[in-house]
Amino acid sequence: MNQNRELFGEGKGTELNIREIVYKYLKNWKWFVLCIFISMALGYVYIQSQIPQYKVQIDILIKDNRGSAGDKDLLDQLNLNSSGKIIDNEIEILKSNTLMERVVSDLSLENSYYIQNRISKKVLYKNIGLKIEVLKESVYTFRQPWTFKYIDSTKAEFNGKIVPLNHPVETEAGLILITPDGVPTFNHIIYVNFGRVPNVAEGYIARLKIEAASKQSTVLIITLEDADVQRGKDVLNRLVDEYNQAAIEDKNLTSANQLNFLTERIKSIAIELNSVEKNVQDFKSANGITDLAATTSVPFQAAVQSNNEDVNRIKIQQVTLNNLENYLKAPDNAPVKLPAMLGVLDPTLLDLVKELGDAQIKKESLLRTIPETNPVISSINDEIKALKKSIFQTLQNLKAGIALTQQQLKAQGDEFQSVIKGVPSKERGLADIMREASVKNNLFTYLLQKREETALSLASTVADSRIIDKAKGSNFPFKPVKTSLYLTFLLLGLFIPFAVIAVKETLNIKVRNHGDIEKYTDATILADIVQTDDFDPLIVVSKPRSMIAEQVRALRSNLQYISPELDHKVLLFTSSISGEGKSFVSLNLGASLATTDKKVIILELDLRKPKLNVALGMDNSTGISNYLIGQVDYRDIIKPIPQQANYSIITSGPNPPNPAELLLNGRIEHLINELKKEYDYVLLDAPPVGLVTDAQILANFSDATLFMVRYNYTIKSQIRIIDELVQRQMFKNLNIIFNAVDAKAMSYGYGYGYGYGYYSEDSRSVKNPLLNIFGSKKR
Repeated sequence: MNQNRELFGEGKGTELNIREIVYKYLKNWKWFVLCIFISMALGYVYIQSQIPQYKVQIDILIKDNRGSAGDKDLLDQLNLNSSGKIIDNEIEILKSNTLMERVVSDLSLENSYYIQNRISKKVLYKNIGLKIEVLKESVYTFRQPWTFKYIDSTKAEFNGKIVPLNHPVETEAGLILITPDGVPTFNHIIYVNFGRVPNVAEGYIARLKIEAASKQSTVLIITLEDADVQRGKDVLNRLVDEYNQAAIEDKNLTSANQLNFLTERIKSIAIELNSVEKNVQDFKSANGITDLAATTSVPFQAAVQSNNEDVNRIKIQQVTLNNLENYLKAPDNAPVKLPAMLGVLDPTLLDLVKELGDAQIKKESLLRTIPETNPVISSINDEIKALKKSIFQTLQNLKAGIALTQQQLKAQGDEFQSVIKGVPSKERGLADIMREASVKNNLFTYLLQKREETALSLASTVADSRIIDKAKGSNFPFKPVKTSLYLTFLLLGLFIPFAVIAVKETLNIKVRNHGDIEKYTDATILADIVQTDDFDPLIVVSKPRSMIAEQVRALRSNLQYISPELDHKVLLFTSSISGEGKSFVSLNLGASLATTDKKVIILELDLRKPKLNVALGMDNSTGISNYLIGQVDYRDIIKPIPQQANYSIITSGPNPPNPAELLLNGRIEHLINELKKEYDYVLLDAPPVGLVTDAQILANFSDATLFMVRYNYTIKSQIRIIDELVQRQMFKNLNIIFNAVDAKAMSYGYGYGYGYGYYSEDSRSVKNPLLNIFGSKKR
């Protein structure tokens, strides 16, 4: 048995399975081509329908404002208490909704415009011709795109309705105002999508990507994906401008508070100075004094003036220190601003106040991007508390020193007053008024000087970032990636028919290849018979050069390998169910044997559904059933087959009611024995084994059994019947004939390489070119 399997190529199961699997797909190559064509066409439509996306980039440098390492303490040098820019924080600020909403508002990007072509959309930016503003929303404003078209300088068409320009008009989209803007687009219907600034800003933030050039670098590379290159450039340039402006506003917060304080104080001092000068004028007019310098000496006046200036500075320092003390005592959440340090010259206090101001600015900047519960905010709060404590201690010490200095100046002033008492009362009165005027004038001059210094500092503030490269964009879109998409659709076009065929094969319950047979039984597949469209029952006679005739001859030759030591004269043909071609194969095999000068007779033993007599058009009035009941002698019912010499048949005869009982009466065995003496081959066309027991009865009289399995007809589970018959040895030398195999499967799947053109009687011309593509269904 194993030698037979190896002889017919069935021992190479792996190679055979691979070929059969490949064939499953190769035979459907037309559907692969069609699916690929459709898929690539859909890919083309999909790509054309996508709005091209361009990548725009801008590079900025974040300056490190920490200064040199020599000016910092140990913690600064270890970067544990750094006040420099944290790149991650700056990235979050750049990606904040606040900045992006400013950009969207400044550039009027809340509404998007586009032109709808057949498949694709063309995004419009600037030079649209019209500008539409939503003055009052409706429930439909943001639900759909709206159409508008310019008509003339006074009116336009909005969503199919004629509306005036430059006048608010009520529409389905709400109350809108359409104004001309640039050169109108006359011949196009323009679509507009209304949007809210926060929503549009979030969309831009989602397409914004910011990353550092390297781990140690403070250069940020900002990229944006946008459908319009110029719009992307404008967005990035404006974003950086807004970022710089916000940074400048943070840095100028202290200076602005100081400038406001100085302005208010100058106004107050100016009023007081005007009052004092009016008093001087009135005193001189009332007392007839025109020259105070002639009444007092210059050195004395200078000493008095110097003492007055010192007293004035002390008062200013006291006011400043009192304001600072009130600020330190205020609650943390109180809306009190850090006071300006006017007149305070103590470097320690000034440094501490500056650090406190920087810490508060840093905290306010971080609170824009992170919550107050963040550990970074907690760390800054601890730092602010420590600074306030140090400032308070230094403040008390400084106030004590100022109080002592004030006492000394007061004593010195009293001495000057005692001297002045010796001056005549008019001159002394004028000196008092002039001294007060001098104090106010010096204070006014000092405040004016400080205001100018603060204003100059405010105007000279620069941002901590610098643009390295202005925003630039590519001329070619990076999305959609046509190569990748076409490859994806190509794979999809391959996958769909592949998956359909795979699922179809998985759900298939019928035998389609050798593997389906070998999976369930070890019986030898003796031959493959190709399917034919020809209805001639004796095709090996009518078309001896056809492929099927050659395969029947191959089957005839393979009979010698079933069991070479036996003389196989009686061959039983059966199958699992009706319609698997046992009658056709047995009839043509007998004809092929007869062509070798062998006497052959075929017995039509399917007494229930005989087919041979019908196919051959022979009289079936008497036959085997008559012989089995003893009505006729077997010689009287033997009929020659006219199409082939040396070939005879005994038809079934009338259908008996009890075929199985007739086969058991012993006359069939006698008939077969007698025929074996006269004929070289006796062929038994038996009924299917899966329906009746007739074939099993006849198996006792046969030398070999040829079991029919039909391609794409026999159920796989029925192959188990064959294996059971082999295991129970109910049939002698059981072999399988794989019948009605697809001709292409014979060429591709099993490697016999017969081909169509070799057998002239199989070749046919197909006039319809569509049949060349999709083939024709076999009958």
